[in-house]
Amino acid sequence: MPGKTRKQMVFSKTGGHATGRPRALREPLRLRRPEPDMEPERAEPAPHPASRGVRQTRLQPLITEWLLDLRVLGRSPRTLGWYSQKMRWYLEEGGGVQTLEEFNAFELKRYLASLQDRGLAENSVKHAHTVAKAFANWAAREGHPVDEALLRVRSPKVAETEPETLSAAEQEVVLRSARAGWPRTALQILLGTGMRVSELCALVLEDIEEDDDASFLKVRRGKGAKFRRVPISRHLQRELARYVNRGRPACRNQSLLVLQDGKSVSVECVTQMLRRLKKLIGFAVHAHKFRHTFATEYLKRGGEIERLRKILGHTSYAMVMRDRNFCARGYDAAVQPPLGADRVWRPEGAW
Repeated sequence: MPGKTRKQMVFSKTGGHATGRPRALREPLRLRRPEPDMEPERAEPAPHPASRGVRQTRLQPLITEWLLDLRVLGRSPRTLGWYSQKMRWYLEEGGGVQTLEEFNAFELKRYLASLQDRGLAENSVKHAHTVAKAFANWAAREGHPVDEALLRVRSPKVAETEPETLSAAEQEVVLRSARAGWPRTALQILLGTGMRVSELCALVLEDIEEDDDASFLKVRRGKGAKFRRVPISRHLQRELARYVNRGRPACRNQSLLVLQDGKSVSVECVTQMLRRLKKLIGFAVHAHKFRHTFATEYLKRGGEIERLRKILGHTSYAMVMRDRNFCARGYDAAVQPPLGADRVWRPEGAW
């Protein structure tokens, strides 16, 4: 336009007629406040599962399911009763927790320590640990939330003691004092085979197996539902034949040991018989004492450890070696009847 002058564009601070692209001017930096929704979130502590409404697993129904599972797997009623009694004691008398989430390693250690403070025997505390760990391992296999540290709690130590056995004189007194019939026959089998009482009471007539070279008693359902054949001496074979032919009541019951009314001899019957026998002879007799007596007598007569393990129905050598530690020798020999087994008679006043 006329009368208006045009300003020259400056490309640098030095001025002049430089060529090139004009420099862009920077805008002044403006600080902006962050929007409310852009503020960082603060970490809140996780609430307790109960406060979130998360369902917790109660112990009592879970224990019931565990015992049912063991029953399906074929555990004996006596074993099931033992497990049930231990867990019931924990819940009712041991101050136990009520949910699986609270049943952790600290809780198990607290419970074991409380049993020790009450003066319970070392074996009783060890058994409580065994049952609790068996339950926890089952719950973990079933996919329940089990504290991993609980599965690593070690078993309490138990001082090793010498197994209780009957001397030759005591064996003779026991057999002399027992009443003829099933009581004496039961003691002869316990001393001559080392069977458990539950295995003894489960014997039937067909379990007496006689071959040309040897005779056996078949244990159809031993510990862990295992089958085994237990060799017997010629002497015990003769005593069993005498009992079946002369002393056993005639009945349809196929059990080897039967009462006068034809009912099978139960574990409780044998236990009561041993209690009465203790009062009569004046020293303690119990089922495992006969078992240890057989084992030590077998080893003293030269029996080998592997064969003894199979005869007793052990899965490991731990218990066999316990008996072995108190014997001097350990090589093969035939099974011998206990001392005094061929001299049985009923004194006056015996029950």
